[in-house]
Amino acid sequence: MDVFRLGLFLLITVGVSAELQPLNAAVLRGSEARFNCSRTLTSSVMTWTVNGVLVVTITEASGVLNPTERFSVTNFTTPGNYKWEFTIRNVQRNDTEVGCQLTNEGIQRATLSVQERGSVEIVGGNQTKAEGAQADFQCRAVGWFPEPSMSWSVNGAEQSCNRSSVTEGSVFNSSCTLTVTAIRNSSVQCLVTIPALLTPESNTAFLTVNKITKRDQTVLIAITVAFSAAALLFLIIYGIVFFCLRRKKKSGYQEEIKRAQVQAQNRTPASQNVRGRDNRGYITDGHDGHTTDGVWFTNFNRPQNLDEFFEEGPRKHRHMTLV
Repeated sequence: MDVFRLGLFLLITVGVSAELQPLNAAVLRGSEARFNCSRTLTSSVMTWTVNGVLVVTITEASGVLNPTERFSVTNFTTPGNYKWEFTIRNVQRNDTEVGCQLTNEGIQRATLSVQERGSVEIVGGNQTKAEGAQADFQCRAVGWFPEPSMSWSVNGAEQSCNRSSVTEGSVFNSSCTLTVTAIRNSSVQCLVTIPALLTPESNTAFLTVNKITKRDQTVLIAITVAFSAAALLFLIIYGIVFFCLRRKKKSGYQEEIKRAQVQAQNRTPASQNVRGRDNRGYITDGHDGHTTDGVWFTNFNRPQNLDEFFEEGPRKHRHMTLV
């Protein structure tokens, strides 16, 4: 009998106790926060507090007292479940604790975490790389509270990264870098989240890969070979022309020397003939051309060359006397 009474007492005590849900809530600054306070039995008075300050009172006789635009309550009571929902609008960073208290019971408290969502940016945006090259993507999360979690997704596959953060005032600025090998065209997504977000904030960039095909390599090789052959042919032709010009110049120089020698040889006898004729033109026979008896005249035939002069020997003179 005593055991039965003890169990009934515990059942009634538990049923009377109020239940506050959730005990820990995380919301974004400027949004709404909602809490439910309920029990199985009706209470004559229910009060709600924020950071220990009374903001709303509910009485069985008078209903809701002192509601405001920012703090309000909604009745969700059903048979056997006395339940009210408390709403905070335009939540601020200093809204940290919510309390619910029923008549003759202790206060139930819940913690409220007000968080801030910043921006997400992939520095540089889209990239184009040659196949096999490395591509670095940097993600920046600016103006977040608390410090955000960051990760990458490449074609839907999650990739971790090393995060670094600095504080600026009451918020965090974080960054995370991802290195990708350019193998195929890819979608690169940066994911940033905090507990207050149901889904992460994200930003997406695209990696375009320029692939080097075998055909491209063949064309490149063909162009290289053609250029090399043309350069070699040019050098050969230039060498032949240079050799021919030099040989012609050398041959012309030798011909000029020979021509000068021949001309010198031809001029030497001619000068000697002229001097021989000048010497033979002056001949004397021992007379001065005058006598006491008359005039002497000397007549001779001039030889054609020097040899005839010496072959004729002493000249014969014919004298004519005029009386």
